[in-house]
Amino acid sequence: MLLENKIAVVTGGTRGIGLATVEAFLREGATVILTGSRQETADKAVAALKEKDPNAKVAGIAPNLSDLASVEAAFQKVAQEYGRIDILVNSYGGTDVKHDHDLLHTTSADFMKIVEGNLRSVYDTCQRAVESMVLTGGGSIVNIASVGGKYPDMYRIGYGVAKSA
Repeated sequence: MLLENKIAVVTGGTRGIGLATVEAFLREGATVILTGSRQETADKAVAALKEKDPNAKVAGIAPNLSDLASVEAAFQKVAQEYGRIDILVNSYGGTDVKHDHDLLHTTSADFMKIVEGNLRSVYDTCQRAVESMVLTGGGSIVNIASVGGKYPDMYRIGYGVAKSA
């Protein structure tokens, strides 16, 4: 139980690497707050985890990770409800736009939306988590990138740029 009594927030915790991280943290005794793109998605992931283990200490939230006010409110709520944040895992990844194309066909607005979701959200969530960690004596942050940052797909230009950053 390496993470017993630890409070962890995992962005993108409803599927893929994020969900696997949530499952591993729960096995190690952490209380985990996962984020999803919609509350319905977060609730569905929490229900599935509790079906596997009814005693799992897990909750789900759905802040808009591209919106600073939404991130601030979510992290403040977590810190108030659980007393602190010990661990942050930024696992969210996506485009949040209908079309992420090559350089010639991606609009500036779509590019910035992708960057905000995949890059600025990491900064904003780290800053909010560190605020709590400083008050409680420390913590750990893990930022998960993507192979798309090292080997970008020419048809997902915004995603590749954001993940390499």
